[in-house]
Amino acid sequence: MGLNSFLVVLFLFFGFVFCAAGPQPDFYRGLLSAAESASATADSAETAARPTGAGAYFEKALGSSNPYVRKAAAEELLKLLYRGEAVSPRVYARLKREAPPSWAAAFDVLAAPPEETRERALAFLLGPPAGARTENGVRITGSAGGDPFPGEAALYVLRECRERGPGLFSPAESAALDGYIAASRSRYAEALESFRVCLAAGPALFFQYPNLLNDLGRCFQYTDSGEEGLDLFLGWEKELAENPGKIPGETSPEAPSLFSAEGRFAAEVSNIRFRLLFFAARMARQRGRLDRGIELFTRARPFAPDPVQEDACIWYILDSTLTRSPGRAAQQAALYIPQWNNDLYFSDILDNLARLLTAGRQWGDLVRIFALIKNRSDGASTAKYAYIIGRALEEGFLSPEESAGARAAAGTEGGADSPAAAFLRAAREAEKSALYYHALSAAALGEPFPELPEAGKAPAGDRASAASGSGREKPALRFLLDFFRYGAAGFAEPYIRALEDELTGEDLRVLAESLAGAGLYAESIRLISSYLERDDIEPGRRDLELYYPRPFRETVEKYAKETGLAPELLFGLIRTESAFQSGIVSRAGAVGLTQLMPATAEETAGRIRRNSPDRGAGLSAGEEGNLNLFDPETNIRIGAVYLGYLIDRMESPLLALLAYNGGMNRVRRWREADRQAAGRGMELPGDLFLETIEYPETRNYGRKVLAAALLYGCLYYDLSLAGSFADIYR
Repeated sequence: MGLNSFLVVLFLFFGFVFCAAGPQPDFYRGLLSAAESASATADSAETAARPTGAGAYFEKALGSSNPYVRKAAAEELLKLLYRGEAVSPRVYARLKREAPPSWAAAFDVLAAPPEETRERALAFLLGPPAGARTENGVRITGSAGGDPFPGEAALYVLRECRERGPGLFSPAESAALDGYIAASRSRYAEALESFRVCLAAGPALFFQYPNLLNDLGRCFQYTDSGEEGLDLFLGWEKELAENPGKIPGETSPEAPSLFSAEGRFAAEVSNIRFRLLFFAARMARQRGRLDRGIELFTRARPFAPDPVQEDACIWYILDSTLTRSPGRAAQQAALYIPQWNNDLYFSDILDNLARLLTAGRQWGDLVRIFALIKNRSDGASTAKYAYIIGRALEEGFLSPEESAGARAAAGTEGGADSPAAAFLRAAREAEKSALYYHALSAAALGEPFPELPEAGKAPAGDRASAASGSGREKPALRFLLDFFRYGAAGFAEPYIRALEDELTGEDLRVLAESLAGAGLYAESIRLISSYLERDDIEPGRRDLELYYPRPFRETVEKYAKETGLAPELLFGLIRTESAFQSGIVSRAGAVGLTQLMPATAEETAGRIRRNSPDRGAGLSAGEEGNLNLFDPETNIRIGAVYLGYLIDRMESPLLALLAYNGGMNRVRRWREADRQAAGRGMELPGDLFLETIEYPETRNYGRKVLAAALLYGCLYYDLSLAGSFADIYR
């Protein structure tokens, strides 16, 4: 072989290696191309498919050596297919091989023989028919690979089936499909009109495909249909109980039996009876008939097909009791706590119950609930109850009998800790405790924030290479890091979510760093909260610094100093309000980093112009001359001044923060109600008053801001937990 030939072979060899293992940015170019085109045509009425240029990039990416790139490219091309853009037969065949489960099932339906297409399509779109079995006797369990209808794969099947022939589905079946789609999009009045077409043809379809019963129930629940739905569902349930083999409400002698010819299934009868009773209960509850709802949820519970649905019944019973009969709420909770299945499912119930009992000074009931939950898996609720009881003991709120019950529940007989300290220690040491109660209990105990290593650790062998371009990166991590290498960081988050379970804690740490480096602080914070819960990583100081970052540090500290605010409090507010996203707008219209309502911002800006030495010279104006609240400096300055104003008016940082979220007048009413309830000098201190706030949004907001402020103070401003606590809760 001559030298020239040898060089050609060498070039081809290394070219192949580079193409196979080196950067392959086509997928990321496709995302960027699609976004650019969408932005350019945002005002156009035609928003159909992704542009051809993006599709070409995705087609090239199907040849990537990285399986995660191929899978993601296939999913993007499947979106093109769903939106009506044609792909070549070669690409179509490739998509069938790379398709996720829902699309693989869709392709199978469309490849079925014509005589089977209708039945298989209905089972795919509406769920398996009641009592259906496969040829080998195994029960049909799913329809769309676990994806909820109407996902893109399901809508693609529906469109293809309808294009094949208008007579494939009967009028009732077509109406059922239209109703199902409308209900999934919360267009319940429109859905009910379609479902009435089905009912006019007879109720058989709803029992053949029981998922339709759920959506019919929601339609009756959320529309002004009076008692029609409740009467219909309860009548059907009564008929089914009396004659399990007959479709309720069906009068035609030619109507099919409820189940296939292979036999009846008691489990399916129970499943349908559960749906009928459960949605009848929800209808009664929606119309304010809480006692009737509790009765029907209680009747539905024995028919629940799985622990999730059983817990749903218990949840509705307890939530309705909290609203209808708060005096019985603790008793009912004590009855059901040993019976429910998933502790975390009931965390909001326990939170609302704690609010009710703390506001009512029902310390004995708080102790009894704590005793029932302290050894269960909801560490956050355990910590909440333990902290409230510990602080109430410190304040001397418990009677001698209640104190004795608390000592027994805490197990402090003969121990070194006082009952109050024992409860506070239980709050601090609860498994997976909320950071808020962990920090507050440590502050109350006078204990320091724990020392953390500068960098967290991961077990040897679990550490991923963070070096850009490293060939040692696992394919999943490389796929995700390439979003940042190729300028597509803004698209990365949903792909990270999808692959979290495949990645190690150290992998997730690398990605959190990358998100923060790209200015995607909200996404970084969410990811850190995920991996801090894992056992394969030991948190370090750097993890907490990522979890509590300080973007816009110079501006925040400048205006905190100017307004006399603690910088950690202003950082805590901004992190909670916007996660440092300067362009965010809430559904209520609040804008920017400190989430200011425009009217409040204009009023505060006027105060700045009147009172500040520079007359508000630095406030940025928008295109129409109004304030530019998307400008970080303008937003932070106005937010700091407004928070300082609230502190002056409310005379407490805690009450000011609650007013920032819930309004001054409302917070004053809540505080006055607490003073009146206190009576004999038992007005609650600030931390316990927070637990009594009526609105869950404001209650949780207060906890989040205050926990963040405590951590910012410890991490960056050399403050002790106890010092920060005393300053905020004064």
